[in-house]
Amino acid sequence: MGTNVSRYRVEQASDLLRSVGLRRTIARINLLQCLAMQDVPCTQAQIGEALAVHGFDDSTIFRGLTDLTDAGLVIRIDAGDRVWRFELRDRESDGSLSERHHPHAICLKCGRVSCLSSSLAAQLDRASPDWIVHDLIVRGVCGECRSTSDAPARNRS
Repeated sequence: MGTNVSRYRVEQASDLLRSVGLRRTIARINLLQCLAMQDVPCTQAQIGEALAVHGFDDSTIFRGLTDLTDAGLVIRIDAGDRVWRFELRDRESDGSLSERHHPHAICLKCGRVSCLSSSLAAQLDRASPDWIVHDLIVRGVCGECRSTSDAPARNRS
């Protein structure tokens, strides 16, 4: 995955929100902290489940994710299955937000989304210097599905 910290302290999340002009609310702070703990992009339902202990309803989580996405702190990934997944935007070594986000692989059989190395997008940049690539999604069959099933892949195009 990118160079996200493993867990934001409340002060770090507050500073990040302030830096993009968003009010520091408990819901937004908890969303940032939740996303910082994830290894892969999560659906709104998964995030809601993780934050259920705090009593946030679905609309609060949806509005918070929308605000964080609009502010550029969170990336919304469309895997082609009509379920958005969210994760923190990658950071540069100096802590600034990255212009690009790392690529992802999506299994056509089970729908699992995996994070790929940013070097893959960098290789694409070198191979096609006249293109500016904003996101890259590779579709295929994951190792687990390949070894456990001979069922045909679902079409997610």
